[in-house]
Amino acid sequence: MKTRIHKGNRFELRFYEGYKGKETPRSVIIGNREFKIDRVLDRKRIRDEKTGKKSEVFTCEMEEQKVRLIIHDSGKFELIYM
Repeated sequence: MKTRIHKGNRFELRFYEGYKGKETPRSVIIGNREFKIDRVLDRKRIRDEKTGKKSEVFTCEMEEQKVRLIIHDSGKFELIYM
């Protein structure tokens, strides 16, 4: 289990890493509360055409809501409720 921490406020993204090294998000921690990711619906890797920076985008079900996680190569991430 890997954890990425967004500095400042306490936001953590926890991953499961399998034997092939592919990471799958398992939960998001906001403050003292953990939100379990129930299912990954879609996963894709994108590249910003202007900057050339890469990100990985997951569409997930979390707490009976659909969310999008955007994980940048820098380690920062965004959580978007859809």
